[in-house]
Amino acid sequence: MPNFNYTAVSLEGILTKGKREADSVKRLADLLASEGLELVQADYSDSRTKKLESRQKLKTSELANLLFQVGIQLRAGVTIIDALRTREGEESSKGESTIRQRLSEMLEQGTPLSEGLERFPRAFPGYIRNITKVAEKSGSLDQNFIELRDYLEWMDRNWKSFKQAMLYPAFVLAALIIFIFIALRFVFPTVTELLFELDIPLPWITRMMIAASDFVVEYWGIILSVIVFGPACLRLLFRISKQAALLRDHFLLKLPFLGDVILTLAVSRFLRSLILMQKAGIVITDSLVMAREVVGNRVIEQSITRLETAVSNGSSMSSSMSKDRCFPPLVRTMIGVGERSGSLDTSLQAVVDYYDDLIPRKIKTFFAFLEPGLIVLTVFMAGLVAAAVFLPLVNMLSPSAF
Repeated sequence: MPNFNYTAVSLEGILTKGKREADSVKRLADLLASEGLELVQADYSDSRTKKLESRQKLKTSELANLLFQVGIQLRAGVTIIDALRTREGEESSKGESTIRQRLSEMLEQGTPLSEGLERFPRAFPGYIRNITKVAEKSGSLDQNFIELRDYLEWMDRNWKSFKQAMLYPAFVLAALIIFIFIALRFVFPTVTELLFELDIPLPWITRMMIAASDFVVEYWGIILSVIVFGPACLRLLFRISKQAALLRDHFLLKLPFLGDVILTLAVSRFLRSLILMQKAGIVITDSLVMAREVVGNRVIEQSITRLETAVSNGSSMSSSMSKDRCFPPLVRTMIGVGERSGSLDTSLQAVVDYYDDLIPRKIKTFFAFLEPGLIVLTVFMAGLVAAAVFLPLVNMLSPSAF
């Protein structure tokens, strides 16, 4: 049960401070009320509870659902506190229910919603917290929350379609790796003994496979560990090393077909975020800083940082973008048109609408090339193993052929 540091006021108007255990702030208020005290403010007293609170996360779909529910209720005239409360029979995860309850409790104590969101940095990204801060002042929380829902659903939909398209290639690649490992670890050692007993000349392809098999037999434990734990170690490396993450993202952008898909997705996310910030009334330099958070590629993040610096120094976005290859020509042209006409939002929306149609086609084109390529690679590796086994036998039967 968490401990709370609280401030309460008695019927005589005397402020009282103390510390008490309670299931929630509401329960604490009830306990104090039974003693003739009215709760003014309460906060967790132990750092462990605060740390757990800061680690709370929401799935993209959960966050979109929360923002939409709150947005439509605010539009209907429901208070923000009531909109955040989870109602009986309403489906929500434990994490979402906890966050909603805690936010409503903080709002009841007079804490602004934007400050409440700061307590959950992993559940509410920086751009959402900043849009909320601006929307609170302008009184447009309902509109901004509904637009954020649309944006989050768009991101979630694109990411899910990309992951779904990756399932088949990932399965084929995993099966190929397992096949090669089993062939080199268990099949080829037996074949090697047979070939040495026959004492026949071995073609170069067979000698190469025997050398690879000997290596796998000698170091199979290390190889298996790399296959199993390698991806997790790489993720950890990319998380703790900015330079490693930068090299990874630079490599991904250079890949044929896939690099183009990644660039298009990142630029589209950047432009959609920029539209949201502009509609919320955030100045362009701050919008660029916040939109940078959602790009997901450090190379493009660096380009946006350079763009923000140039705009802060008085340059136009279009002229600054023209010096950077990360921004496609269409984006530079349309932003230039928007800057000259004073309708940047409209120009950005036109590019985003175009990208909404372009991204699925690019993903489809990428996998149209990838899937046959994996099939060819699988056939090639199977043929390589078969050739390494049967060519010595053919050599034995027909020496003149070699």
